[in-house]
Amino acid sequence: MSGDLRKSIPKEILLSFSSSIEQDDIHLILEYRSGEKWGPLRAPRANRFILHNDQNNPTLSVLESLDPLLDDFKPRLFVVSGLQMMDNYPFANGVRAKRLAKVRKQVASLPNETLVHFEMASYVEIELIDQLLKYVIPYCDSVGMNEQELENLQRFLSTRTVSLAADSNPRVAKTLRQMREVFSAIRTLPVNDPHRRELTRIHVHTLAYQAILIANASEWKNPINAVAKAALTAHRHVCGTSHINPDLASLILDDSFATTMTPNEPGSRRIKIHSTEPVSCWKEEISGTEVKICVAPVLVCKSARQTAGAGDNISAAGLILQI
Repeated sequence: MSGDLRKSIPKEILLSFSSSIEQDDIHLILEYRSGEKWGPLRAPRANRFILHNDQNNPTLSVLESLDPLLDDFKPRLFVVSGLQMMDNYPFANGVRAKRLAKVRKQVASLPNETLVHFEMASYVEIELIDQLLKYVIPYCDSVGMNEQELENLQRFLSTRTVSLAADSNPRVAKTLRQMREVFSAIRTLPVNDPHRRELTRIHVHTLAYQAILIANASEWKNPINAVAKAALTAHRHVCGTSHINPDLASLILDDSFATTMTPNEPGSRRIKIHSTEPVSCWKEEISGTEVKICVAPVLVCKSARQTAGAGDNISAAGLILQI
């Protein structure tokens, strides 16, 4: 990054690289509110469209500079994110796989005490998703994603195809079904590597609610607090305020939800949301693993100020209370 951009980052944040560039890579973010029109189209929800001219992030150009710092830093949590910049980037043949193999090597070098989280994003290139399932996801304890990314990953794991569009406000039962399927599929990926990690956490952030699934035997703590903080962070970030103002928000989630798509499925129940205790948690078993699932409604901002970066902030809010 340039010297000017470095000035905007708090000094408490350490950078793995010492050199700077003259001109920063450009990311152009077009944000729009729910109901806004573009020609004949009307936005069903607040969102953004991002264009970039970035030569550094797609190639993970600072990856090697992080290696010598990890031994001394000894992180409790290591987060892998931003790999969506590799999607449809014009790499020479084999280069992207080599860079992702380097990510795998770096993660494999971490001690077992360090938890590893991978933050998903929007991927449409089948080859890249396949490479993520080979080089990255099997080496992570936790994954985070929104409802569209969840549907994309679930579909790829089951059919090796991608979903180019998804419901922006899925019912809780549908999201829970997809989380269970992804949890089982990732834990049973045929990866023969002693450095492989067992997935023990999934965090899905949607417009209307937050959902966190953890394996009971894992080291992830405080799922109730984590899902609540994630929900409040979603409101604060999108509204662009540090305060919770009920007048600026609405609840999209119904006053109750089903835990399964059909009532005759094993363990099916309907959970009512109480205004005094809005976070709902319960235990169940997925493919022989005992898990705990927590769901919290989101105070949806009526007039979105910003959506870019929401997922990263929401995921970080949940993670910080669980380590």
